Amino acid sequence: MFNKVVCAIDGTALTERILLYAMHFGKKEGVVIHVVHAYQLPENYTTLDGFESLAEAYRSVAQALVEDARSFLEDVGLQVTGEAIEGPAAQVVLEEADRVGADLILVGHRNPKDVTEMLLGSVSQQILNQSRVPVLVIP
Repeated sequence: MFNKVVCAIDGTALTERILLYAMHFGKKEGVVIHVVHAYQLPENYTTLDGFESLAEAYRSVAQALVEDARSFLEDVGLQVTGEAIEGPAAQVVLEEADRVGADLILVGHRNPKDVTEMLLGSVSQQILNQSRVPVLVIP
């Protein structure tokens, strides 16, 4: 039923549960898992000395997160690709799903952390509202 699954991770404790679902889909359906992590650089610091070092640290942590997820899934015998991409999370996940031809998106959901998120919607809600493929939201 599915051939390629985008697995959106954010590095929180929820990432482990998402990866377990990805592992299940990979083993049961024989799908290719595409791990994606979106990150945003802190815009308030772009003019400060040392910003490029900070930006490189963000990139490095994001890439390490993807590599760890890939290693976990590859260690159980799954075919895995992955990317760490700078940009708004929902937009990045949706664009990657289109780019790789995903049949399903796995994404986590947590309670809104502030009023802005409650009013504007969470990343998972944005993905649900805009996705062209099925989305499985992991609580």
